[in-house]
Amino acid sequence: MGRRAALIASLLLVAACNPDTVVHKVGWFATMRHQRNIKPYARPIAPVVGTVPVGNTELPVTRETADHIANPRTRTAESLNRGQWVFQTYCQVCHGERGRGDGPVSLAGMGRGLMPRYGDKIHGTDRWDVVNYVRSLQVLARSPGGGQ
Repeated sequence: MGRRAALIASLLLVAACNPDTVVHKVGWFATMRHQRNIKPYARPIAPVVGTVPVGNTELPVTRETADHIANPRTRTAESLNRGQWVFQTYCQVCHGERGRGDGPVSLAGMGRGLMPRYGDKIHGTDRWDVVNYVRSLQVLARSPGGGQ
């Protein structure tokens, strides 16, 4: 009976152990735990040049490819209104009301010329709506009396 109780007690102890604290001490388990891999949130790795993304991702825009992209959004009142809302939400604090770089963050010197990434905040057609809105600001600035 004593041997059986010891066996049950040892099985209970093994079952109660956290495998993360025990298993990595065993040699061949440690190689699985400490292998070369990408840890979540550790460091994003840029895609290999020339590869095509799989899924719902967009191709990266570079300075070389930006001039060849056609705007799929027509400059309608709906597009301009949405673009204005997105611009006022994300861009106006640095770029200012008319897009001249005279927003409160820029004037206070807090931006230091570094623009944060907005790829995870501004999606799909919203990007093109902002383009349409900014282009309308440029047209307004070029018109007589519009640059004030």
